[in-house]
Amino acid sequence: MTDTLATGATPADRPAPSIWRLVLPLMVAEVVGSLELTMIYAAMRSLIADFGSASAAGWLITSFMLSSAAGAALFGRLGDLLGRRRILIAVLVISTIGSLLSALTRDLGWLIVGRAMQGAAGSIVPLCFGIVREHATPRQVPFGISLLAVAASLASATGLVIGGAIIDLADWSMIFKVTAVMGALATVCVAAFVQRDRAWNPGAVRDDLLGGLLFIPAAVGLLLAIDNVGHAGWSDRMTLAYLAIAVLSLAAWIWRELSVPNPLLQVRLLARPEIGWANACYVALALGAFQGGQIMALFGQQAPETGAGLGLSATAAGFLLLPANIITAMSYPFVARLVERHGPRLIGSTGFLLIIIGFGSLVLWNDAVALVMALLVIQSIGLGIVYVTLQIVIVSAAPADRVSEATGMMTVIRATAMAIGAQTVATLLSAGGHHGGAVARFPAEADYVTVFLFVCGTGLAGALLARMLPRRLAAIPPTH
Repeated sequence: MTDTLATGATPADRPAPSIWRLVLPLMVAEVVGSLELTMIYAAMRSLIADFGSASAAGWLITSFMLSSAAGAALFGRLGDLLGRRRILIAVLVISTIGSLLSALTRDLGWLIVGRAMQGAAGSIVPLCFGIVREHATPRQVPFGISLLAVAASLASATGLVIGGAIIDLADWSMIFKVTAVMGALATVCVAAFVQRDRAWNPGAVRDDLLGGLLFIPAAVGLLLAIDNVGHAGWSDRMTLAYLAIAVLSLAAWIWRELSVPNPLLQVRLLARPEIGWANACYVALALGAFQGGQIMALFGQQAPETGAGLGLSATAAGFLLLPANIITAMSYPFVARLVERHGPRLIGSTGFLLIIIGFGSLVLWNDAVALVMALLVIQSIGLGIVYVTLQIVIVSAAPADRVSEATGMMTVIRATAMAIGAQTVATLLSAGGHHGGAVARFPAEADYVTVFLFVCGTGLAGALLARMLPRRLAAIPPTH
């Protein structure tokens, strides 16, 4: 594919038809990663009943997020070096095997292992972004990114509904059977329709594979510390030990990547203001607003007799976020145009403001289904605006030969923050609670209010950080 395909009679303000041939198979791959993340939210009530608490079931989300953080950085960079299509196929195979393992076990430990393998799908986003940046024209890049965001958002929306229908008709193991089939389909689509790789440069892999892995104990230590706080508090010896592991590992990783001549992961990319501030905004977004699916799937299904919730079936609870996600997904190409016209700073700040309005209103009004759905539309539009804006900023600012690495680091930071946010939310929802049976314990209304306020707080932090984004989008140099 060359730039000449995107020129000629095509108006300058419209994407060339070739962008669709490039992006459609990648959209199928994006759907897999989104379904693997969101479908399990519909099963949270069943998982809490089976495994005893929101905190225990929450590790099925946390393990996925943590694996996503590891895989996004490593597989993203390996894609830059060894070929993005080749690594994307490998990632889809690993996540499909993880789905099969999760479908065949009832043991929590093995289920966590399967979810961790599924988390390899976290690198789908940076690999797809790198393919778009490599093969699309500079003018097509923002539109191509917005199309990938549409696929992810629609999959997230339908994932909650499909997952809810599965829970109502079967059990949670069927969710993993569905994602296994989708993973196999995506693998075939990418292998058959995505252009073959030309890149092959394994030097950095040999030089610094160990250094690229050092951030993993940092993320694990921080997650274990947060989980332990819910049981023993901040002053507990194990909490402090986990925090020490996290701090020391993070320092060792940064030192290693700054000291070697050919680092696997280029930490210096984060020193670029556009990339650094965009990732800081991602932390705020992932800690709070990205937890909406987990929060609202449980809130929607929880029986009001327990003190909170809407008492919906799993399928009906999935529909809570469906209108919000569909409306948001349809707006993504429009958001891309707004970012080009008005700049990331204004658009990103506006998105965070909508998140605050949506979740802040849920603190006061959360007992009527129609009103809850309307408020979720507001916050979801805000989340989508920020999501697309930050992706466009990072892809535009990254060097052409490190796009998958830069977006992989973005996904590392986002996934790690999402894992921390998921465990934080699970811990907050386990703080009080009512017994829904002999074993299962469900959150109290005060717990949900605390979580809604937590999301508002992260939204406020994001709005302040968004003021540091560039006023105008950086020009994207051609890569051909």
